[in-house]
Amino acid sequence: MTAPTTAPADLANAQARIEHPRLRHCTFKWTSDESPMLMIVGKEYFEITEEFGTREQFLTIKRYFDGRHSIAEIAERAKVDEDSVRQIAQTFDELGLLHRPQPLAIVPGKDFVEQIEKSCDMWGRQIGFHNLFAGLESGELRGEVFMGMIMETYHYVKSAPKHIATAIAHCDDERLTPILAKYFTEEYNHAGMMLQSLKKMGVPKEHIKSAHPVIGTWSLINNLCEIARQDTLSYIACTTLFEARADDFEEGAESLRRAARIAGYPEACAEPLITHMQIDVEAGHVGLLDEAVEVLGDVPAANAHKAVNNLHDIKHSYDQFHDGIVQYYSDIANYIPRIKVDYFSL
Repeated sequence: MTAPTTAPADLANAQARIEHPRLRHCTFKWTSDESPMLMIVGKEYFEITEEFGTREQFLTIKRYFDGRHSIAEIAERAKVDEDSVRQIAQTFDELGLLHRPQPLAIVPGKDFVEQIEKSCDMWGRQIGFHNLFAGLESGELRGEVFMGMIMETYHYVKSAPKHIATAIAHCDDERLTPILAKYFTEEYNHAGMMLQSLKKMGVPKEHIKSAHPVIGTWSLINNLCEIARQDTLSYIACTTLFEARADDFEEGAESLRRAARIAGYPEACAEPLITHMQIDVEAGHVGLLDEAVEVLGDVPAANAHKAVNNLHDIKHSYDQFHDGIVQYYSDIANYIPRIKVDYFSL
């Protein structure tokens, strides 16, 4: 029997990938300098051990795996030898972790949904790694930061009618309008539950009503509105990231109760927020993309690329949202809740 051979074109493609390596989108997680580093790609986990070199050197090399730098350039910038960089690139390629573009005009609908769900699983966990949540769990952050998280979540949830209505008004395929309209009717009045949480924390209703969002919250809301205006498929894909998941519900609910207790608030203040999460889970909002693709069918590759990039931007908007909460509510000199600045304040 003759052994299978690799086609010349495949060899050329592999060489090109390795000489200008670009990683698939991934995230890294470790709990201490001594613990192994996990590389997370979609729902796959890879343990990276330090057999030679340091973690810092590896992450410096990874920084240049963007498809724009050659092996020689990466080695020079990271101050390591070319053979080491090439060996890393070859290993990543063998594991299927390097970016492999294909001459694809159409992405099968089922494949598109599955890939978005895998990526949102990864990005959702990465969002959960933010120091806001670790700081609340450990008690390192002020109790006001927990209240700030609920306050900014109130502003964010209150914005749902705005960005959903924008998506409806600019819907680029009338077959998707009923999906968005139903979504609007199920989401338009959920801010009242956040209001109840804040009242249970002792925040006067008039202070809540006059509160002004921090800039990270505005940025997230405005990005959602802009994506809703630009591209309907992108907007619906984003719901896969930010809507509550059944798999995470119990852990998320207990984490909220624990964070409230550690911050010095009654656990009962978390219950309206938990109820909101439960309603979203039961409504199946995390499955809106699946509904949309059942209507649309296969997805043009250009549209798939646009949706993924917009979804990635929303992921980083959540990072900024959480950054803003930590920064503003950790400052003992800041007004809590944040207030508007009028002309007479100048």
